[in-house]
Amino acid sequence: MKQKVVIRLSLSGNDQKCRTKAFKVAVSQPGVESAAMTGDAKNQLEVVGEQIDSVKLTSVLRKTLGQAELVSVGPAGGDKKKDEKAGSDKKPEVAAVVTQPQPALYYYTYPQCPVYQVTDSYDQSNCSIM
Repeated sequence: MKQKVVIRLSLSGNDQKCRTKAFKVAVSQPGVESAAMTGDAKNQLEVVGEQIDSVKLTSVLRKTLGQAELVSVGPAGGDKKKDEKAGSDKKPEVAAVVTQPQPALYYYTYPQCPVYQVTDSYDQSNCSIM
């Protein structure tokens, strides 16, 4: 399922260098099919693709460009007519859930050793050397 991620960037004016960096970062992420600048001031990066990690993309953009804010994540809006025609011919898809077993938690415990107290039989209070 395609998803659309919108990220607001803090671009100052017509900074083509920052826009180029943003496009390079966005397209380098796995699953990204297209990227475009949208919004009134052309300061929003709209990325469309499958299984995009939006948090990772936003954090990489923050490291590269400074300030980036995740605005929205949702399904990519396609043509409704195409979806209706394609939906009538297809059977509904069944989603499969992949589960991974949790690793067993092992706690390392120190072995319990008995504690012995050794006392000396020589009594030092009756010392006659002095």
